[in-house]
Amino acid sequence: MKSKLRIVDDIVEMVARVHKLSKEVSRRDSELAKQIKTASASVGLNSGEGLHARGGNHTVRLESAMCSGREVIMALRIAGAAGYLAGAVVAKEVDDIDRIVATLYKLTYHRR
Repeated sequence: MKSKLRIVDDIVEMVARVHKLSKEVSRRDSELAKQIKTASASVGLNSGEGLHARGGNHTVRLESAMCSGREVIMALRIAGAAGYLAGAVVAKEVDDIDRIVATLYKLTYHRR
């Protein structure tokens, strides 16, 4: 199902990709894999709440989604540094997640 906001679809697709990557990580580090899955799901869940909220709750939820996105980025970079994931895979995913975080930032602080 396509959303009116493209960012929603981008987040759902990111979560699917990151959960697949977490399966690779779990073969060598189950705790890191769990953290990757939890943080990526948090991006989706908090942004879903924040995009439909008003007032302060809007800001709090989207800020939480952005922080979770940054956590996923760092966790993937750590997985790459540890040799659990290929560097090129990590770099592409980090770029995609960084774009999502930037879009959430714009939606949080530049609302009309």
